[in-house]
Amino acid sequence: MERKKIYYGWFVVFGCLMITCTMVPPIMALSNKFLIQVTGELQISRSAFTLANTILQGLGIFLSPVVSARLARGNMKRIQTVSIIGFVLSYASFSLATNVIHLYISSFFTGIFFLNASLIPVSMMITNWFVKKRGLAMSIAMAGIGVGGTIFSPVITWLLGAYGWRSTYRIMALIILVLALPAALFILKKRPEDMGLLPYGSEDSTIESSSLQDSSSRDAASKRIPQKADVVFPLSVKESRTKLFFILFIFGMLCNGLINTGSLGHFPPAIEELQGPQVQALIISLNSMIGIFGKLVLGWLNDRFGVVASTAFGCITFALSFIFILFGQNISMLYIMAFLFGLGDAIGTVTPPLITSAIFGAEKYGEAYGIANSFTQIGLSLGALMVAAIYDTSGSYNTAWILLLILTLGAFAGWIGAYTASRKYCRKPAAGNTQNMQAAQDRKS
Repeated sequence: MERKKIYYGWFVVFGCLMITCTMVPPIMALSNKFLIQVTGELQISRSAFTLANTILQGLGIFLSPVVSARLARGNMKRIQTVSIIGFVLSYASFSLATNVIHLYISSFFTGIFFLNASLIPVSMMITNWFVKKRGLAMSIAMAGIGVGGTIFSPVITWLLGAYGWRSTYRIMALIILVLALPAALFILKKRPEDMGLLPYGSEDSTIESSSLQDSSSRDAASKRIPQKADVVFPLSVKESRTKLFFILFIFGMLCNGLINTGSLGHFPPAIEELQGPQVQALIISLNSMIGIFGKLVLGWLNDRFGVVASTAFGCITFALSFIFILFGQNISMLYIMAFLFGLGDAIGTVTPPLITSAIFGAEKYGEAYGIANSFTQIGLSLGALMVAAIYDTSGSYNTAWILLLILTLGAFAGWIGAYTASRKYCRKPAAGNTQNMQAAQDRKS
């Protein structure tokens, strides 16, 4: 009996995990670990240092659609490989800074290469490779962010103490090069067709669709065929821009960006203010570890019950975390907050590509996700500043937590409203398309 081979898409998932594990945490979660040493030596303000990361994140507002379109049409392996090398060199160049202008220049180039090498190509590849178990594959790939944060947070802390910030930038750049570049060169593939394969699960959907062609019961068919493979979205992304569902879609993305940097950027000082630095460090570590599990749960829910259920789970748990931090004077409330926030944190990275692919399908995913990411980046650029302004005005974070709770519900309403409203434009695939897919599967067999 011939031993069944592991589907190559799962190797692609592992390669994507290596990318998110190494490249994303130094930019998103761990950049402020350098703050004290850099600002002290260069004699610059903390706001000036923070602006460097704002520049890096803000580039996505303007460049995400361009990057997505370029990756969809071009040679993704070449673009990603060159971008990883460029990212490593740009990240290492932070170590050469003698003033704040050097930091801004390094941030500009690091941001360009980051967009071309990390989250956008990762989400595009997972969408191309998986029809069935797309949620699980996406959540595993994005779980690398939490894994990397958990691993590299103590590593960077130790390196900063032992060697200083300049050497730490260079050592981290080398680690990224050694781990991320081989993944892009030898593991990652843009789409399964490049290897003569079909997306994972498309064979099952095709066979099931064919068996139901002669069925007289349309209702029974709709229950048996997974919705992902059952509908075709005929509108172009350009045509969609004037539709209500698209406005709700980008509104959800904007809210998502605001709530993520608003919370992640200010939970540490808020918790330290309430319970001290030791509790703060423990809560943030607990939050990161649960976040890995939360991404897997959300992905499983998406595959088992659909994008509405997974989005509801993520947004509701995320929203509840803001209620419990309002009572953070009680340390038990903070532990509950960390658990809920960790479960819901996946809406920042896993839900956007899943909701985009659920609405637009794999064919139009790249263009649609580029626009979605632009609005997410607007939120990411403004969220932390918004919460800081509220704190400076009121002297408390409580008003900010209530606002973030409302915006989380806004993200949920926007996403679910967009998905529901978009369904009226969908249609069943033509019988000829199904037969062509079956013929392709027969040739493969």
